[in-house]
Amino acid sequence: SPQPPQYVYWQRNDRMINYDDSRRDISIETVPGPRTQSRLIIREPQINDSGNYTCSASNTEPASIYVFVSKGDNTAAISRRKTSGAAGATVAVSSLLADCLCVIPGLIASFLLTARYGA
Repeated sequence: SPQPPQYVYWQRNDRMINYDDSRRDISIETVPGPRTQSRLIIREPQINDSGNYTCSASNTEPASIYVFVSKGDNTAAISRRKTSGAAGATVAVSSLLADCLCVIPGLIASFLLTARYGA
């Protein structure tokens, strides 16, 4: 059976997100297990936080999602991108907003990673 990934990597627009970033409003939580879950949390999203976010690990297919942060009402629109393999992308929101796919401050984009089976 596949082992949970030892490290999970987050990128925004193909650039690694620094875990020791000076911004105090960014954090990453990873819970290993049969379906390792990693969550990137941006507490005060800014316009320059918009972009394509990718979560990956050595024994998984990467999962990507595009996040657009808009000015004015402090909402962030999120659109899913197709991912290959067994990785799936889900989005958790800090407040329930009917069936809209948007997030208010406290943006949480999470990706569930499933290990690839086979050689």
